[in-house]
Amino acid sequence: MDQIVKTIETKCKRCYSCIRNCPVKAIRVENEQAHVIAERCIACGYCVKVCPQNAKQIKDGVEQTEAFLGAPVKTIALLAPSFPAAFSAKPLQIIAGLIELGFSEVHEVAFGADLVANAYKLYLQKQKNLVISSPCPAVVNYIEKYHPELMSYLAPIVSPMVALGRAIREKYDPKAKLVFIGPCIAKKHEKDDPDTGLVIDEVLTFEELDTLFQRRHIVLSKLKEKFPTGPIADVGRIFPVSGGLLRTGEMQGDLLENDIVITEGQDRVREILSEVTDHHISAKFLDLLFCKGCINGPKMVNELTMFARKEKIVNYLHIIKKDLDHQKAAADHARYDKTNLQRSFSDRALSAAEPTERDIEKILHRIGKFSPEDELNCGACGYGTCREKAVAVFQGLAEAEMCLPYMIDKLENIKAELLHSNEELSDSLLQLSKTQDQLIQAEKLASLGQLAAGVAHELNNPLGGILLYSSLLLEKMDKNHGYFQDISQIRDETERCRKIVQGLLDFARQTRIKVAMVDLNNIIKSTLSLVVHQSMFHHIEIIKDLDPSISKVYADVGQMQQVFLNIILNAVEAMKGKGTLTLTTKNRQGEVFASIRDSGPGMTADVIKKIFDPFFTTRPQGKGTGLGLAIAYGIVQKHRGKIQVKSQPEKGAEFQIVLPGAEEYDRKAGDNQVV
Repeated sequence: MDQIVKTIETKCKRCYSCIRNCPVKAIRVENEQAHVIAERCIACGYCVKVCPQNAKQIKDGVEQTEAFLGAPVKTIALLAPSFPAAFSAKPLQIIAGLIELGFSEVHEVAFGADLVANAYKLYLQKQKNLVISSPCPAVVNYIEKYHPELMSYLAPIVSPMVALGRAIREKYDPKAKLVFIGPCIAKKHEKDDPDTGLVIDEVLTFEELDTLFQRRHIVLSKLKEKFPTGPIADVGRIFPVSGGLLRTGEMQGDLLENDIVITEGQDRVREILSEVTDHHISAKFLDLLFCKGCINGPKMVNELTMFARKEKIVNYLHIIKKDLDHQKAAADHARYDKTNLQRSFSDRALSAAEPTERDIEKILHRIGKFSPEDELNCGACGYGTCREKAVAVFQGLAEAEMCLPYMIDKLENIKAELLHSNEELSDSLLQLSKTQDQLIQAEKLASLGQLAAGVAHELNNPLGGILLYSSLLLEKMDKNHGYFQDISQIRDETERCRKIVQGLLDFARQTRIKVAMVDLNNIIKSTLSLVVHQSMFHHIEIIKDLDPSISKVYADVGQMQQVFLNIILNAVEAMKGKGTLTLTTKNRQGEVFASIRDSGPGMTADVIKKIFDPFFTTRPQGKGTGLGLAIAYGIVQKHRGKIQVKSQPEKGAEFQIVLPGAEEYDRKAGDNQVV
């Protein structure tokens, strides 16, 4: 098959974001450029989503689609069920736009979802062993390449895209050109997969469709609405939201409680599949999606939240049902009920040479790592640990020089050498020429230091020094000494800073939290005690409405303290040192609710939409990184909680945090959503 994702070398800037986020490490670094390895790639699109330089290019579907539209042949658009959430225009205006482009007809893949969901319902009734869903091509690719031992569990049923394609080929129009349009990059791989039957002629992402609209100067909002043609879909329109397969097939009541597990997102999918391999899962059916629902696919063309997109899907379902021809819908389902929905799978397992311990040591020694203490495991190179990166170097996936601390040390050594050369050899033209050469080399190495701007671990060294010497002072000092409390405060604050730095690294690497059962009120009080004596709080009225009877929660105290600290300091800064800060806690239906409300200037709707985006800030340049609230959002999510903001201009702002109570936390039994 053709390569689905490639790197545009002129745009790649050695940030290694793609390596950090690739779930299968299908990125090879060569000559400081990150290249996608087609054999390892599962086409999930994570590298495309996270690349800040837009240096990842997907296989083009626009050129072939335009050729179909310009030829005297019927071309049918197969529109993914997530399309109502893809554009700002009304759903039926999107269909009108496709007709305007030249498509002969527009069919809803939701009809294929109806067929597939019914097939799953019948299949599960006959199965006694575990079944893993197969509509997500990224999940199928991942299992075929990295967990082939689980292939027997995959449901041998095609995806809705292929189901509709086969229905059209078998009973509608076998000669028509079929172009699938959706948010998924992996569909481009599925189109060419011989195991699915090769019934789709081309795949367009929503982003590519938007390109076509722009080329033809089509403004969707000005078009008269048009209804889709072809077989009439029903509940399948809800397929792209979380649990859509089960809802479409109305299967929730068919299986015993806890027998169905819905898991979304690359980390959770990989985790649960590993647990299946280790025989730790007793569920009967795993509904897996690499994205958090198809409405969160990598090529959606708006910045709406997942909840706003879900609402658009549901609204379209209600709108279309008003005009639904139930008699024709029943006839269509009866007509295509016998469509062949079977598929097979192929073992595409990859093998790679494994290094010996001596091989790993040699690679680590090349970059100045001679003891475990030298292995900082900072993650700047894109790998979780130095040893993991060394294995990648051995396998030809990475370059040893990708190590940021090593390059910084090397740069400092070169600078020291340059200074020494200037002092001793300033009178010699020959030595001056050598110094100039060294300066040029130093500048080259300095460019690599740009990575340091986004890596928090650089703060660890000075913080470690402060922590060490303050601790030594305390050991030698009597507790009644006048400075004992002050130095204790220095040590405690330094330790807190170190945890904040670790929190930045945790945010980038998505490491696990260390939870304990705690009282959220105590965390809020301890956080306040750290800052209330600062001058910026002198004219702030603090109102604490903390319910003493709130349930205990499972939380990482340090990380939750960081969440409240970020929000409280932002609130006080917004009030410019004068106003009212109200902190509230209470129980709410098995959850613990916490609110931080200020009387500041508030925020506009546009700001609220981006408030949790990494590196978004309303502060002047150089006054903030824009990471505080993004980190807070990530921490709360890892605690299985929710965080949101309510605000209007001139009416203050309120941040609301909801965490599951300890009993609710235990009931969920892990990160997976159990139906």
